[in-house]
Amino acid sequence: MKRNLNLRIIDIIWILVITSLGIFIPSLLHSPWVSIIQFAITFLLLLIYVNNSGNERSKKNLIIREISNNSLEQEKMVHSQKVMLELSNSMIQVHGFEALMDTILRKAMEVTPKAKFGSVLVMNNEGMLEFKALVGFTKDLYTLRLDPKDSYQWQATGGHFKEPIIIEDLLKYTKDNLSEDTYTSMNGMGALNLKSTMSAPIILEGQYFGSINIDSEENNMFGSHDLVLMSYFANQASIAITNQRLYDKMLHFSRYDSLTNALSRHAFEDVLNNLLSKSLRQSEKVTIVMTDLNSFKTINDVYGHAVGDKILKYFATTFMEQMRQSDLFSRYGGDEFVAVFWGSDINQTSIKLKAIHKMITSHEISVEDGETNIHCSFSYGLAEFPKEGDNPKTLISLADKRMYHHKKKADQNNK
Repeated sequence: MKRNLNLRIIDIIWILVITSLGIFIPSLLHSPWVSIIQFAITFLLLLIYVNNSGNERSKKNLIIREISNNSLEQEKMVHSQKVMLELSNSMIQVHGFEALMDTILRKAMEVTPKAKFGSVLVMNNEGMLEFKALVGFTKDLYTLRLDPKDSYQWQATGGHFKEPIIIEDLLKYTKDNLSEDTYTSMNGMGALNLKSTMSAPIILEGQYFGSINIDSEENNMFGSHDLVLMSYFANQASIAITNQRLYDKMLHFSRYDSLTNALSRHAFEDVLNNLLSKSLRQSEKVTIVMTDLNSFKTINDVYGHAVGDKILKYFATTFMEQMRQSDLFSRYGGDEFVAVFWGSDINQTSIKLKAIHKMITSHEISVEDGETNIHCSFSYGLAEFPKEGDNPKTLISLADKRMYHHKKKADQNNK
């Protein structure tokens, strides 16, 4: 308001100056045409001023518009940077893979206000795409499994989906290329009521693993600036998945023996305490079995540790194949293993162990030279909970003593 008032005052001053000049200059001429000349000069000066003033204002308006546009771009940039920072902080705090994918998707949509729909697709172990995060769609989509070659990203890029892309007229891709069943399912779930999408691939170790997608019910809603942002969010999804895989591996290695895939001793002791507490509540019997491979040191000394590892792996794999999901099996240390049979007393478990023992010891294992075959033999001892002890330490100690008694008998029989 103040700025406009200043402009008006300047305009008035200029008009007064022009008018004065138009009156003063002709008066010096002492001509009978003074009035006409005064009017002409005044009109000409005013015309020049108005023209210059208009050009000046046009320039000012153009500058103002440019500043305004730049301000909007800067505001968008600042907002995007803020969202990116929030995402970085959230990725540290959010737990769970699906929750992490949902956070990344929602942050991507926050910097793309034109979009109302979004999804994250990730490859499962069978090579099919699954929805891991959704915005705007029905939760039924979580049950859908999609062949990557059926996706509109694959169709739009000819299978070379390596960079963020914008796709218009989505229905053309889905209708022409989806199988009838998939098309019907997606259409029934409201997943095909879209016209354009912006999609960025999630790349792991140089391979396509999934995508993050922002969708719209209108065409021409996304631009190059949006693609740059999408690339960032897809990269964050790649980092999150990589970190999740590393975490899962670390968790697996902390809970399972890397050679035999049996539970580690530490993990076994934690699970065993819970299992025994559960057996007391449900009045179920539990039998603990300690096992130890016979002549294992000799096998290592004669044939080497590679053959020793082969024996350990064969023993653990065969033993676990004969157990139920409710049972436990752990590598307790070296060539010692411990098994826990749920809902089985000592007599029932003894029968099972004899059958497992016969199966394992009757099989010949070939050594790398191709000429030597050896047998895997083991001794075992049993203890029943709660009949013979009320805590894991007592039961394991008892089963261990009985195992060495069994081993001693086996050694005497071999002599």
